[in-house]
Order: sequence, then C-alpha cells, then structure tokens
Amino acid sequence: MDNNDLGFIKISLNIFKENYNKEYNFQNETLQKKSDELINNYNCFVSNYDAKSLWEKKKVMAAQKKILKTTNNNNNNNNNNINRTRPLVVLIDLNDETKYKKEFTSYLNKLTDINKIIIYNKIKEFIKKINEIKLNLLFEILINFIKISSNNIYIDVLYLFPETYINLHMNNYCINYIENKEWFILEEFIINNKILYNNNNYDNYCKFIKIKKQKLSILKALLNINKKLKRPDFIISLNIDIFKMINNYIIDNNYKHITEFLLDELSIIYENNKDNSIINNLKIYNLENLDNSTKFKIMKILDLNKN
Repeated sequence: MDNNDLGFIKISLNIFKENYNKEYNFQNETLQKKSDELINNYNCFVSNYDAKSLWEKKKVMAAQKKILKTTNNNNNNNNNNINRTRPLVVLIDLNDETKYKKEFTSYLNKLTDINKIIIYNKIKEFIKKINEIKLNLLFEILINFIKISSNNIYIDVLYLFPETYINLHMNNYCINYIENKEWFILEEFIINNKILYNNNNYDNYCKFIKIKKQKLSILKALLNINKKLKRPDFIISLNIDIFKMINNYIIDNNYKHITEFLLDELSIIYENNKDNSIINNLKIYNLENLDNSTKFKIMKILDLNKN
C-alpha cells in the first residue's frame, strides 16, 4: 500500500456511478409508489387539502350523534309509548339540512384544479335544487373555505350560484365588510407589540397570525369578486378607510404589527388594482421615523409602482 493512500479504499468512478444509479432509481420508484398510494387513499395528502372541510364534517357528525342520543333517551324514558309522528318530522328536517350541507362541503373538499370541471357541474346541478334559505347556509360554508384559502377554485364556486343571488348577497356582504371594519384586526390585538411578541403570549400570537391570514385571504377574494362584478367603489372605500387607520397607528412603533398588517392589505389591493392614490399617500410618510420592517413594507409597495 502506498503511504499516500492513507488506508483509504478506492473504488472506480464507473463502478460507483453504476451502483449509485441503481440505488437512486430504486428509491425513486419506491418513494413514488408510496406517494401515489398516500394520495389515492388519504385526502389529507392532496395538495389542495383544506382542513376546514374536516371541521364541517365533524360538526355534521356531532349533530347527528346528538339527534340519535336524544331520540334514544326519549324512547327509553317513555317505555317506547311515544307518539313518533312529530319527532320523525323534526328529524327528517334536521337530517335534510345536515345532508345538503355535508354534500356541499364534500364537493368543496374534493375540489382540485384537475377535477374542477366535473365538480363544478355537480355543484351547479346541486344548487338548482336548493331554495334561498339553504343557499344562505351554503354561502357561509363557501366564505369559510375562502377565508382559509383564496384559491380561485373556491372563488369560482360563487359564480355557480344564481346571478340575482350573487349580486344581492355580495353587495350586502361587501357593505357589511366595509361598515363593520371586518378588514381590520380584532380589538384584542390592539396592544403593545412587545406584549404580543412576548414568549409567554405565544398562544395569542398564534391566534393573531391565524386571523391575519384569514383576513388577507378574504380580502384577496373580495377584490377578485368585485373586479369581476365591476364594482370599483369597494376598492375606493377600502383604500380611504385603511389609510385613515394607518394614520392612527403609524406614529407609534409600539403598534407596528397593526400598521404592517394594514400595509399588507394595501399591497394586496395595489397588486389587484394599480391605484396611484396609494403610492401618493405612502410617499407622504417619513420613513426615517419608522421601524425597519415597517419601512421595508412601504418600500415594497412603492417598488411595485416601478415595475
């Protein structure tokens, strides 16, 4: 053995490549097979899986168990000497309600970019059989999905509803959204950011992040919908209100989490609609007085104007 070899075992490069490729191909095939098996058998491994739908399903199951338990208790307490006519009617109504809510939720849960045409057709036929009262409940379920994900596959479900329903209910929803300041953060988070970011306040901070994501998601969806419905007044009113709120908080860096949340909303609005008034209003602020992260968010929006 050569002293320079230092006891190392040498393998020909060709032999190494040959064995490496065999092992790599084996692992690739094995992993791909396992991946396909998980995706085909478990919904949670689908790329657009939405946990919100599971929550809806759990509520349905809980309601059904409660109904069954109540019925059994009534039967036992009355030694089976009960007039079943009235309870049966109530149970049918409740089961009917949970049935169509569950069916609609299942459609949304199965929805992907690949199968959306098939699912949309099923939803369209399903909605035709639903009265307006039930449509309101389906509308609420859809909004909850959109809060979690502003993916267009969920937003487009809205346009499967009757046109008159869309115009009326989206108009009312947007009016309430503006008037009730639903675009703003909850009052419990209007606190000093040092308290919010404190390690002992981790649960509250996580709640803040969750609600922030939901509000940004529904904002993206509403901008998309109002643009399609050709309602520019929504964006105009929103811009005015957001800047009023920014002016209340930007002067104090202790509330920078609120200011930065509002700036995130402005960024989404500007990307959706290149309104120069947003740029002009942002240029008024003196960046030197702001925290670096706040300054960065403003500069990011200003840079969008250059592109």
